[in-house]
Amino acid sequence: MICDAKFGGLLDIACATIPSEFANWLMVDCFDAESSQLVFPGRGKVQLTAQSVADILGLPDMGETVRYELDVEAINFILDKYNVQRGFAPKIGTIVNRVKENKEANDDFLRSWLMLAVSTFLYPPTSMGISPRCYPALVDLSKVKDLNWCQFVVDQLKDASSKINKKNSVRGCIQLLAVLYADSLEVQKVQPPPTKPRIAAWTRKMLDIVIKEGTNRDGSFGKSSSRL
Repeated sequence: MICDAKFGGLLDIACATIPSEFANWLMVDCFDAESSQLVFPGRGKVQLTAQSVADILGLPDMGETVRYELDVEAINFILDKYNVQRGFAPKIGTIVNRVKENKEANDDFLRSWLMLAVSTFLYPPTSMGISPRCYPALVDLSKVKDLNWCQFVVDQLKDASSKINKKNSVRGCIQLLAVLYADSLEVQKVQPPPTKPRIAAWTRKMLDIVIKEGTNRDGSFGKSSSRL
């Protein structure tokens, strides 16, 4: 079901975690929301596009815009499906357990899994609840594969970047930026396989080598000898 919805690339993530300091550096110091680029002064720039997201995550990069907004009908639909009291949102932990306990390949499993994919990976919220803004895109599961999820990821990274100074947290798909950065470098000690989506090629061990090679003596990132 997940592959039919064209989200199968997320089943092959080789690196589930990114060092927090490195994640902050990429998002706060390097990502320019206006140009949608990772910018490394004196070294170069790496463009983030829907196509690059497709290469890295394997999500649909064509189709209609993902509706990520508050919609009363969608909210009522989800609350009724999940038996949640009005004014509240399902907790991420509750949905995780729901997925684990569901032994059938049905709509409930797919919708719950997609909620987690959006709320814990593509655009994690600052709370422990599922953002109701993701509901409209998940009401009609037959249309999920026809939405431009790659552009959604780009747009949400840009939105998160613009709000960094307003909230003391880094949001957005940081693993995407990490792989985009790693794939742009020439590091002789690391030879990732040509696997696609690229999120399946980069393990934590390989990323750690890339991060180490790009770390200055003072502990800061962006070592100039790491060639783009």
